[in-house]
Amino acid sequence: MARLLILFVIIHLILPQFNCIISPPNEILKISAEIFNSWRDVKKEFTDSMKHPMGLPHFNCSYSIQEPATSVHQLHPSQIDVVAALGDSVSVAQAAKSSSIFDIFEEYPGISFVTGDDVTLNEQATLINMFRQFSPRVKGGSSDRIKKFYDFNLAVPGSFSHELPEQAKELVKTLKRKLGSRSEDSWKFVNIFIGHNDLCNVCKNETLYGPETFGKSIRSALTIIHSSIPNVFVNIMPPINVQIHSQAHEVSPFCELSHKQTCSCIFELDKEEYRKIKEKFDDQLKKIVNEFNENSATSNSFTVVISPGMDLKSIPLLGGQPNVALLALDCFHLSPIAHDIAAKQIWKGLFEPVQQKTITSELSVGMDRFVCPPMECPYLRTDQNSEDCEPPKNFRILPIIPGNTSVGLSMPPFIILGFFLFGTALILLFVRASIRRPSSEFSDERHYLLLPMRRADLNDNIF
Repeated sequence: MARLLILFVIIHLILPQFNCIISPPNEILKISAEIFNSWRDVKKEFTDSMKHPMGLPHFNCSYSIQEPATSVHQLHPSQIDVVAALGDSVSVAQAAKSSSIFDIFEEYPGISFVTGDDVTLNEQATLINMFRQFSPRVKGGSSDRIKKFYDFNLAVPGSFSHELPEQAKELVKTLKRKLGSRSEDSWKFVNIFIGHNDLCNVCKNETLYGPETFGKSIRSALTIIHSSIPNVFVNIMPPINVQIHSQAHEVSPFCELSHKQTCSCIFELDKEEYRKIKEKFDDQLKKIVNEFNENSATSNSFTVVISPGMDLKSIPLLGGQPNVALLALDCFHLSPIAHDIAAKQIWKGLFEPVQQKTITSELSVGMDRFVCPPMECPYLRTDQNSEDCEPPKNFRILPIIPGNTSVGLSMPPFIILGFFLFGTALILLFVRASIRRPSSEFSDERHYLLLPMRRADLNDNIF
């Protein structure tokens, strides 16, 4: 039944006027298959041609061991305990890994640029895996395979901005239920990315989907977070200007047919009209964020920052054509490459002053290097520490050995030798004790402590 339904959708994409529920002629089915298969082949060619370094194979930042943060304006990545996401289908990576017409409606949160936890940092960059390099026990990761207990990606596909306050309320309840009293002391990084469905429907109802409603919804959601969630850094991304998707029409007719169903307003408004509407959305966002930061100027536990890294003015080109390798197979959502780029660009922006944040441009340049927190100001930048960042105090810096992914200590050779001899003695004593008492006599707890820690234990069971 599902395959028949999707087939009907394909027919509807190609012949919008085709409304009768009858078996389509064979020639229509043939045209449908040809258009989609041609698009899939073109997209693969772009993907194969794009030389983009996925993931970050060499983490070479200095690692800071610090006391718990006392101010959101002196918040180091190692002090983040929770990563969460609110928004729409982009944040849950809808269609990102789809390979056929039958899975373009599937969600792949395990590779989401915010909370994706099914990939390692070597394979694809995600924000939670970047934070994990500094804070190994950070919670909030998402998976395609299971619903993890500490999955704090509460974005809902198909959401409009007026539904964001409900997501914020759900986040409040979820954090309290799953973290309990520990939520009071933990530091949260909350990413908000919404407004795309509003922009795709603004021509139909500007009252419900226009910039004023967008602004009110952002204000309401931030009010809920500010009043109910302690210790939070809110990172808001302006919605992508969906009008730029129309540039893909010159690459494939499938994209044009798909957009007529998913985002019809890009056909009803010209570029200048859309540009002005998008500017109003952005102005509303800036206005609300400034209000909150002014009202919470004396607060050390809340701040909100606009992250414009993916606010592209056009689809980057590849071979003189719009690079559709950045789009998923539905020609609307983000591909795994785009999720990788988004994570890297947003991470980079976290350490840029709020008025000097950069937007993705040259996609394959500098994206193979981990952006380390600057030594002179290793904090997530806010409106208060962007111009005058107080130098860190009482940091214990453990430098990374170049080319190595493990933490290295700068010690005199005789101390290292002493540690080696001491460790060898401990191992010999342990082996002797094991021989004297069979392992079958060990308690379950003792036996568990001798086993290597599983990934699920680290992410889900230890706070």
